[in-house]
Amino acid sequence: MLTFGIAGHVDHGKTSLTRALTGMETDRLAEEQRRGISIELGFAWLDLDVPGHGPQRLALVDMPGHEKFVRRMIAGAAALDAVLLVVAADEGAMPQGREHLAICQLLGVRTGAVVLSKVDLVDEEWQQLAHADVRALVAGTFLHAAPIWPVSVRDSARIESLRSELATFCQQLLDARPRAAGEVRPFAMAIDRAFSIAGRGTVIAGTAAGGSVTVDQSLAVLPAGKVFRVRGLQTQGESRPAFAAPGRVAINLASATLDDAPVGALLAAPDTVPVGRRAVARLQLLHHAAQIGKESRFTLHLGTDSAGVRIRQLSGAAQEPDTAAWVELWIDRPMALPAGARFVLRGTQVHPRLGRTVGGGAILCAWQRRLPAGHEATLCWLDDAAGDDGMAAVVALLQLAGDRGLTDTELTQASAQTPSAVVRSVKDAIGRGHLRRAGSTGRLVAVGAFAQLEGRLLTAVEALHRDHPSRPGLDSEAVARSLGSWLDPALAPAVAGALVKRGALHHDGHVWSRPGFVAKATVSAETRLRVVQRIAMADLQPPLFSEMAVELALAIKDIHAAAAAAAQAGELVRLAEEHYLAVPCARAAADRVIAAFATAESFSTGELKDLLGLTRKHLIPFAEWLDADKVTVRDPSGNRKVRARALAAWHERQAAS
Repeated sequence: MLTFGIAGHVDHGKTSLTRALTGMETDRLAEEQRRGISIELGFAWLDLDVPGHGPQRLALVDMPGHEKFVRRMIAGAAALDAVLLVVAADEGAMPQGREHLAICQLLGVRTGAVVLSKVDLVDEEWQQLAHADVRALVAGTFLHAAPIWPVSVRDSARIESLRSELATFCQQLLDARPRAAGEVRPFAMAIDRAFSIAGRGTVIAGTAAGGSVTVDQSLAVLPAGKVFRVRGLQTQGESRPAFAAPGRVAINLASATLDDAPVGALLAAPDTVPVGRRAVARLQLLHHAAQIGKESRFTLHLGTDSAGVRIRQLSGAAQEPDTAAWVELWIDRPMALPAGARFVLRGTQVHPRLGRTVGGGAILCAWQRRLPAGHEATLCWLDDAAGDDGMAAVVALLQLAGDRGLTDTELTQASAQTPSAVVRSVKDAIGRGHLRRAGSTGRLVAVGAFAQLEGRLLTAVEALHRDHPSRPGLDSEAVARSLGSWLDPALAPAVAGALVKRGALHHDGHVWSRPGFVAKATVSAETRLRVVQRIAMADLQPPLFSEMAVELALAIKDIHAAAAAAAQAGELVRLAEEHYLAVPCARAAADRVIAAFATAESFSTGELKDLLGLTRKHLIPFAEWLDADKVTVRDPSGNRKVRARALAAWHERQAAS
């Protein structure tokens, strides 16, 4: 299926042309019929016998021509295969025709034709002048070499000739269309029409540029995010079990209301399109636009939706007319932001010949972090991210993400590549040493950012050794704090583990330190003994260090030093900061756990709590210590089981006693 938009100035005959070609009336509203102008998008279809391709159904989108309804025209121009620009021979090029042409070019339409309508109202000389006017209109645009077809809706021979021309034109498009590949992006469609059918419920329609959908598949309506089941599919009046883009499709959503799936929303496979208020985009200003400053406000038209937006220039300078630049979009409300989606910007000033449209372009990706303006490396990474080299694009996106990195899902959503292509690009980038992964399925981080994290952790360890020589090292909580509380928790152990593997850090199972570092004993043996005895008295529920400081009349720093020294000497085990247990108490409790759950497939944290009688404050650190000491292992559901090796060692101890 092919989808053609019919664009042009108001009253140049777009709706009449559609009616003459198809026999269908696209002005459905009573107000449209009373006023004689299109207010909403109109839809029709035409069956053609296309040479080399057999019978084909051509979908036609009749777009409003009045300046007040350009928003609906933009919605109709999304995902078109081609445009038919209608210009009346008796009037020639007019402002909305020029603006429609500029909008189609900004939205990525790359081919089409010009229909010179109402030729019955002019003589041959005037028609030649109109033909020259059209050539001047399309010069320098994607229609510069397009055919110009003279038409009168009152002349059946001309209409039949136009059908023949359309069939030949469709043949050229279908011949040039890439053959269906094995890799496609997930289904996504901007909703341009929504209505209810008695007994069936809500039906939404739109033009899908890629992907496929089947009956009973689940789709999300964005930005709200509600997920609905596809009850039925219909294409140009024919019900089907499945639909593959491109083309127009109507989808019946089970249990949805019109409020759930409004015009302007995006229908997409769940978890494939990000929603947000910020995006990075490439903005092309039209030649007639005024210079825009470092920050400016416009109206953003994206898909079939629109919202106010603040444009921030990432070059750090004003943008001149007829130039392209990287910008940040700060949208007034959340929107669905598909990577690669085309958009249009319109301002408040009306140009007498070209309307309010000032520019447009393509979204690179949704992006929640503010990027630095005037940063040369950032601009280079943006160029790479928009390039044709898949691996370079993926690496550039990770460079932009910095030390936060991206999950596989975030990267796929940010990339215009297909999901399978992203997987290959990531594999190549890791293999060539451009990316690191935090854990087997953790976040992806550019090697430069990963190295910065390693340096930050080494600096934190050095600072601890210098400022607190009595402390043995950083525990997992301190490691995470040193790298940044905003980072994914999986990054901290990955960074620390990489440094241990290289020999830059030592890990004793509890803390990380520089290799060969020995904590200095800054407290007396008597102080250490008192602290150990007090902790042992408490069994599995040791007091806070502040409580011990009062009870033992010691400074908290001395308790820290005494506990650290005792742990280094093997008298205490460290569960967390300010949480130590006497070794005999910890080992006895571990044996109780092994004995209780030796034959169990698994046990929950609640069952462990019942066994030991601990509050969550003391239970969780002890349970994590059991895992770290390789007594137990935790499964993805959060339950634990006793390790086989720990169970065997326990049996040996029982036999020996």
